[in-house]
Amino acid sequence: MKLLRYSLSAICLLAALGFAADAQAAIGWAGNVWPLHGSLQVPTGPLDVYAQVWKGGVTDSPGQGAGILGTVYYKTDLVPTESAVAMYFQGDVGSNDEYKGVVPQYDLAGTAWVEVRVVFTDLTDNSEYADVKDQNGQGPPQRYNITNVLPNAVNVTFTMCMSGTPTNGAPCVIGDAAVIGAWGAGVTMTNVSGELWNVTISFPAGSNPAFQYKYKADGCTNWEWVGNRLVTLPTDGTTAVNLAPDSFNNAPLGCGLAELNANKEVCYRLCMAGVTAPAVCVIGSGSQLSNWSTGVPMTQIGTDLFEVCVTYLAGTPIQNVEFKFKKDDCNTWESVSNRTLTVDNGSPATQTITNTWDNGATSCSPVDARRSTWGKLKSLYR
Repeated sequence: MKLLRYSLSAICLLAALGFAADAQAAIGWAGNVWPLHGSLQVPTGPLDVYAQVWKGGVTDSPGQGAGILGTVYYKTDLVPTESAVAMYFQGDVGSNDEYKGVVPQYDLAGTAWVEVRVVFTDLTDNSEYADVKDQNGQGPPQRYNITNVLPNAVNVTFTMCMSGTPTNGAPCVIGDAAVIGAWGAGVTMTNVSGELWNVTISFPAGSNPAFQYKYKADGCTNWEWVGNRLVTLPTDGTTAVNLAPDSFNNAPLGCGLAELNANKEVCYRLCMAGVTAPAVCVIGSGSQLSNWSTGVPMTQIGTDLFEVCVTYLAGTPIQNVEFKFKKDDCNTWESVSNRTLTVDNGSPATQTITNTWDNGATSCSPVDARRSTWGKLKSLYR
């Protein structure tokens, strides 16, 4: 009986140790760094860096999860040695905990760029989670370019057509700049007529000239599902900017605003250097790019270089085009996000948009002369 009692005690001890090990499991994920890699920042104040972390059984409950330390490491072109600042708990985002670290303003003055990397440490076993990516999936370090601020206030007019999407209440514009809500409370727009809305907002002197924005419908409740729109305002003393009209969810623009006054040819060109199975096509929004269905086959015009030209006819809607490429006889998608292009009355009569597969760091031989399409050859002999 004594031996039996000892065995049961040992079993209970092992079970307790097992539960303790589960409770101290490593951090499962960290990411969603903000600001995004490559964004413009200004040196007129500190740089706030945000990131989120998840650990099962720890961050799931309301409030700060125990035993997690966040650190921002940063360096600049002027001081290439890394410095470190502690991050502080900001709140819950679903099952994640969000932290913020602050890069001091005095370390940004006079710099061209600052690089940051976020590291979360699990204090239960001192393990680190260092591959902390930004909200676009860009891994560390994230680099931010330091830019001049607005030298004067700039009045920015946003114009948006609901373009067939109903809204129960006035829409709003919202973005990362403070004057458009810092992704919190948007700015309500005014109805011009029918589905057309606008609002003019003053961006004060000293502001970051670069910002992102989008729209919310139904009394500033329901978000668009499209990506953020990016604007960089001029820093040359300009006092007013009228942005090109937007369409909610980038639908074909209505409200009588959206007609091209002349044909616009766009040549989509793709470099496939180092990529196998080069039978490629371009695919995207709008009938010119098959409305994301079959794609448009591209023709080889040089070493590893492919191209197709499409025409946006006069009288058709101004378009915010989204596109990407496929290979293997138009069967295999790129892994990058959709590329964007605006075709409007300010676009050149003919333009060439050149990309590389998956945005790779490759180059292709220059093309001496673009091959004429059969349609152009026929027109010469009519």
